[in-house]
Amino acid sequence: MNLLILATVIAVSSAAQLPSRTYIPQNQGGGQGGQYQGGSEGGQFKGSGGFSGGSGGGFGGSGGTGNNRPQQQQEKNAAILKLDQAIDESGSYHFGYETENGIRAEEQGNPTNAQGGFSYKGDDGLIYTVTYTSGEGGFRPQGEHLPVAPPTPEAILEALQKNAKDEAAGIFDDGKIKTNKFI
Repeated sequence: MNLLILATVIAVSSAAQLPSRTYIPQNQGGGQGGQYQGGSEGGQFKGSGGFSGGSGGGFGGSGGTGNNRPQQQQEKNAAILKLDQAIDESGSYHFGYETENGIRAEEQGNPTNAQGGFSYKGDDGLIYTVTYTSGEGGFRPQGEHLPVAPPTPEAILEALQKNAKDEAAGIFDDGKIKTNKFI
């Protein structure tokens, strides 16, 4: 009986497919990635660079019928020119990289917040740069090409100021209807 159970467990576990660590969207194909050819040099984020179609893990993959870009074949094997990464015992970290086709990224942070940026060359030939912070206030990207929320309407600003004054005066609205308020 024990032999039968052991044989079943072995058969099921050998037939199971382990999940891949690489996400490739449906119909995006796969392919060979670039290889590391540079030293581990540090550097500052400069805000210029290019964009790679990637090799399976990047946008559009390197095969299949998915989102193919004109530059994809040229850029799919871009070498990594710089790679710098460090993490200490407190959880603070830093990483940065640059590829031969101009993609640049750098981030530093700790377990509660981070800041960094990246840049790439778009299909239109323009350099796109994004800087960001993240933490208690959430993820906050900034870039000239990113949409910006419209300004808060004056009526809303006035209501927020009134609420702050009421709270400072000890008046709190819990949102419940008070039926005996006028009795």
